[in-house]
Amino acid sequence: MQIINLGSGSKGNATVIESEGKLLLVDCGFSRRQMLKRFAEAGFNPDDLCGILVTHEHGDHIYSAEKLCNEFDATLIATAGTIEGGNLVTRNKRVAKYDQMIEHENFSILPLQVSHDTEEPCAFLIENDEAKSLFLTDVGTTDNLDIPVMTDLDYLYIEANHDSEMLATGPYPYFLKQRVSGIGGHLNNEESGKLIKTLAMQSPNLKSVMLAHLSDKNNHPDIALQTVKKTVGDLGDAELLVAMQKTPTDMIK
Repeated sequence: MQIINLGSGSKGNATVIESEGKLLLVDCGFSRRQMLKRFAEAGFNPDDLCGILVTHEHGDHIYSAEKLCNEFDATLIATAGTIEGGNLVTRNKRVAKYDQMIEHENFSILPLQVSHDTEEPCAFLIENDEAKSLFLTDVGTTDNLDIPVMTDLDYLYIEANHDSEMLATGPYPYFLKQRVSGIGGHLNNEESGKLIKTLAMQSPNLKSVMLAHLSDKNNHPDIALQTVKKTVGDLGDAELLVAMQKTPTDMIK
């Protein structure tokens, strides 16, 4: 198995999972040209793309999902709310429902409910014969997460969107600061760290954690890493990584 983030942040998000020659994308938030460029940089052939999972309908997650699904005959997998909200029209699609497993190629995919200011957003728990991975971004609050299901993880991809102080003193207008920090917005570094600590405690074989969707105006990789490390404490043998906006980052070292 390979898991490579092709880029993450407010300008676009996409992660590739490879298993037995099949490629699954979690989100597709870059232009077609950028997606193909990043596929090549990561050493993947887009002809092997079998599916694109879409967490929600914001442009930085769906930009070229429809186009790539149709071009490479891949299946779009998203909730009905996301499909409708993003006006996603593809030849092949599967409607995801919270807490109902989807078997696709050699992947088992469990959509999970999250809080975000979109129609029907979700996280994805993805498993094959080798590993179990959780992709959890654009989460305004951890209060309604199904924590007991998020157990025995090998890989955790989780947002650490903003530093609270940077957001409070930064350039965003007041209404946008309220939106980002609210229950329909994003997790800050400390909230992300607390959730990582909880999930790590119930995942003894956790191998790596990737911090994702960092704001370029309200966060910095060093600050995110420092805050999460302080909040989590000992992660054992698990590696803590940061997904970058402009370059692919390998989650499995």
